[in-house]
Amino acid sequence: MSDCLNGEDFKNGKGIPFIALEGEGKDSKFRLTEEAKEFLQTLKAPVALASIVGKYRTGKSLLVNRMLLDMKGGGFTVGATVNSCTKGLWIWDKPLICKQKDGTEVQLLVIDTEGIGSLDADADHDAKIFALALLLSSYFIYNSVGSIDENALNALSLVVELTKHIKTKSEKESGGEAETGAEFANFFPTFLWVIRDFTLQLVDESGAAFTPKTYLERSLTPMQGFSEGVEVKNRIRRMLLAFFPNRDCVTLKRPVEDE
Repeated sequence: MSDCLNGEDFKNGKGIPFIALEGEGKDSKFRLTEEAKEFLQTLKAPVALASIVGKYRTGKSLLVNRMLLDMKGGGFTVGATVNSCTKGLWIWDKPLICKQKDGTEVQLLVIDTEGIGSLDADADHDAKIFALALLLSSYFIYNSVGSIDENALNALSLVVELTKHIKTKSEKESGGEAETGAEFANFFPTFLWVIRDFTLQLVDESGAAFTPKTYLERSLTPMQGFSEGVEVKNRIRRMLLAFFPNRDCVTLKRPVEDE
């Protein structure tokens, strides 16, 4: 998508609960909120969704507000405590009217998600949030800080859990066999990895510059070796490569702060 056509109108909107978690423990379940249902019923096709996912307290919501909504001091709730500010999935209740490359107008909906790894959630909950955002989105933005190192890749270990929460075939069609994820690429959205506070120089051994996308591809190259630790790390890499054939990367330098 390219140009947005509705000027400042979408800035008059607000973030509303989209998919909320109800209940406790094993009895908990996600549901579409009534407020979001009423909003969605006002929309006309075609519609696209852009969602952002990332670890809590890494400026995920702020990135949405400044980059997608182009708002200062408004937008989705931003907090500075140790707790995740966004719970479940939230949606902006004013679509951005954008024009695609073929000239078709589309209503773009922006989704903010609960931060991964918060103190009051477990890995299973995080995996469900991650899976919901993936399945709903046309464009999936993953926000992280620093660089793509082993810690950053380990934070994306949720991709290993996707086969537990996403099924591409019914039980009858699969013959009772476990989901392998072999067809996930047919359903998953474009993947954009946004790296905040990036300080590295993107140059190769000869000093020639290369793009953030090349940096991503290099980082996803499987490691050599056959130890259990290497196999675990390479599994995450292989899944990211297989699940997201349409992928890209953007690096953002740390904003200059007044001393």
